[in-house]
Amino acid sequence: MRIVDISLFQVEIHQKRYEQEKKVLKLRVSELENKLEVLAQDLDSAESTIESKNSDMLLLQNNLKELEELREMKEVMVLFCLLHYLILFLFE
Repeated sequence: MRIVDISLFQVEIHQKRYEQEKKVLKLRVSELENKLEVLAQDLDSAESTIESKNSDMLLLQNNLKELEELREMKEVMVLFCLLHYLILFLFE
């Protein structure tokens, strides 16, 4: 009977250790799931920010292109005015 008592005692010890380890691992899994959820939300936020910045950049690129076109038009107008005044001056 003594051997059986020791074996049962050892089984109970292993079972308690198993249950404790199981609780610890469940808690760790829960913590990691929460951390993953937070990181997923952060990633969504970062992606949204990137999309917004890309949109802003495209708008700025379009504005720059329009500004360059306006500068070219201004240069043409200045040259046209100079040519006009030169013609008027020559034919007076």
